[in-house]
Amino acid sequence: MYDIADKIIDLRLNTRRVCMCEGEKNKKSTITLKTKVLFLIEQGNGTKDIILSLGIAKTNLALLTSSLSNEGLIVKKQKVDDRREKSYTLTEKGKQHLASIRERINLAFKTVITNDDEFEQAVEKIDEVLNLMSFIGY
Repeated sequence: MYDIADKIIDLRLNTRRVCMCEGEKNKKSTITLKTKVLFLIEQGNGTKDIILSLGIAKTNLALLTSSLSNEGLIVKKQKVDDRREKSYTLTEKGKQHLASIRERINLAFKTVITNDDEFEQAVEKIDEVLNLMSFIGY
């Protein structure tokens, strides 16, 4: 039987697995590494914060952001105060892309949690778990 620690470890492994199967054609994932980068950019994170959050190399982020830029999802600019650093902003297409992913995630959860009150309670519990995970260093 799983206990909460096993669930947290399983959650972390599955989250990492999503990142690792980004390029596999037979795997379909909603929360890809590109999605995570878009989310972090939307939250105002810069290069260093994105690298730390995702545990990826700067060169990998450069490749990802180039791809996102080519797809028209972000705009990359050099920072005025530090020409070595880039700043990123979502384009309207990037915002729409992220909104559609959020909608798909919400719809998937609503197939399991059909009551609006239970759905809101689930959102609150997830917030509590995220706060706890950041407190204990996950």
